[in-house]
Amino acid sequence: MQKSQPALRILGEKVRYYRKLKGLSQAELAKGICTQATISLIEKRNKVPSMNILLRLINRLGISLEDIVIENHNHIQRTLNEVDTLIRHGDYVEAGEKLKQVRQARLNGEEETKRYFYYQGMVELFVNRDQDEAIYYFGRVLNPLTVNYRDLPAIMATLGLGLAYAEKGTTERARVYIDEALRLLKQIPLTESRYLDIELTIFWHIARIYYELGEYTGALQHIQNGIAIAVKHDSLFLLDELYALRARSLMKLGDAKAPEAYQIALALARVTQSDQLVNALQAELVAAG
Repeated sequence: MQKSQPALRILGEKVRYYRKLKGLSQAELAKGICTQATISLIEKRNKVPSMNILLRLINRLGISLEDIVIENHNHIQRTLNEVDTLIRHGDYVEAGEKLKQVRQARLNGEEETKRYFYYQGMVELFVNRDQDEAIYYFGRVLNPLTVNYRDLPAIMATLGLGLAYAEKGTTERARVYIDEALRLLKQIPLTESRYLDIELTIFWHIARIYYELGEYTGALQHIQNGIAIAVKHDSLFLLDELYALRARSLMKLGDAKAPEAYQIALALARVTQSDQLVNALQAELVAAG
């Protein structure tokens, strides 16, 4: 039987190169992150650590993941990456169809399994409208026997639980998961530009939870955080959705700035060619008189 390849292959000699370039010993690089033995295994035997350790190491070295790893894009990984892109752009129906191509029994390792459960939870929540099933799948990501609570899938699944409970009208549980997601977010280094889409997605989800709970002032706070990050990096990713949610929140609050906010959101939606959002915003403006 052929042994499946790992999702990532690390280049230990490059880790050693960047460590020495930074003027760090193995012990200094490992401090507060892992053991010196782990660094030794990475450098001498190309041992791949957990994603959490890997992210923290590259943050300390001031490099990107691509500088020290090679990803083996097998069929399942490619499909999951496609699903990830669809989820981030709100195309949950197509994501669900893609996800059907992945068999759970063939998933390779913990990371792939967690990604699969998170995506399935999003499909259950936004396509099948089954909050209980969504809660089940998000809970599988957060299984305390297998998960490190300082990884990105854990944050996204935690937010998914918040969304599911908000749609069920279970306010207190939704707040618990929002607070937990924000706490986890502070422990993850998202300083690199390639994590920008993830960071914006997180703020968008949090704002949506507050909106679903009817806490429009809280929603606006997180919307502004997301908009500020997007503008700082000249990114259009989710900017139209963030402005649309801003306009809706202002409308709910009876704020006089709501009509102007709708026009900004409409302009952005046309730029990004988000026809569905354009139609929704126009309909809301007509309904508001």
